[in-house]
Amino acid sequence: MRRTRLFLATGAVLILLFSSGCSEKLSRQTGLTDTDLFARGQKQAEQKKYRASSEAFQVLLERFPSSPLAARAQFGLASSRMANKDEIEAEVAFDDFLRLYPADPKIPDALFLKGALLSRQALPPGRDQGKTLEAIKAYVLFLEREPISPRAQEVSGKVRALRNRLALHEAAVVNHFLSRKRYDSAEARARRAVAAYPDVPAAPTILSLLAQGLEKQGKRDEAETIRKTLAEKYPEHGGKKR
Repeated sequence: MRRTRLFLATGAVLILLFSSGCSEKLSRQTGLTDTDLFARGQKQAEQKKYRASSEAFQVLLERFPSSPLAARAQFGLASSRMANKDEIEAEVAFDDFLRLYPADPKIPDALFLKGALLSRQALPPGRDQGKTLEAIKAYVLFLEREPISPRAQEVSGKVRALRNRLALHEAAVVNHFLSRKRYDSAEARARRAVAAYPDVPAAPTILSLLAQGLEKQGKRDEAETIRKTLAEKYPEHGGKKR
């Protein structure tokens, strides 16, 4: 009796596993052509089944690396991984596409998407800005490819926003130096930031911090010059002491 129950229970578990789609992975299926796999990947992506879509494109690339569909499959793999929020895997897939198919017409699209992928991974000012810098690089490469495309203005705005993030990061570092009374370091960092980011919304903040750093060191004339520049160039920000 116990053996019968155990057999029935085991059978029920196996039926459940097979009915849930765990019977056979796509990678184990034979007889599928590159066209079959690509069509499956596209269909799954259209249905927003991005994990399944990624699997189809991955199998295609593994089985048919020289296929005429390989470039499109690599792009599809990167896009599906991005849509599935597999951030690291998506970045690797985009990098592979850009490296393996540098003349492909989809290169601008890949750069645009890679910029967006990196942007959403960028950390707030005050933390590591590596992803911010990488996103800017991807977008700049896009602009080199399509300087007058309909998306160019949008990408230029994204680059400006990312550069402003870097400027805000510099402001956070300068503030840290000021709080630690490391006024010479604050001045040096602020001067570099002013030179690097003269045209972003955070520029007056950095100028104001530079003036504070100078004032704390007794460089009142230089601090006053900076405040005059603030008042003239950014009247809404003002040039008063803080």
